[in-house]
Amino acid sequence: MLADLGALTPSLVVCVAFLIGVVLFLRRQMAPKLPEEDDGPDDISGDGTIPDPGRSRSVSPPDRGEG
Repeated sequence: MLADLGALTPSLVVCVAFLIGVVLFLRRQMAPKLPEEDDGPDDISGDGTIPDPGRSRSVSPPDRGEG
């Protein structure tokens, strides 16, 4: 009887470790989500205004058809 139990011990240890892992994984996935902290404002423009299209410059040169 002890020889049979000794042969099953590695399998039982692996099974218990697997079950503990599954339980921990499910607890983490099923936990309620905490509200995320806001890292900063949604506006990243710097001064908080809408840019004026008349004052802005084009990064690339205009097409040949424009002039």
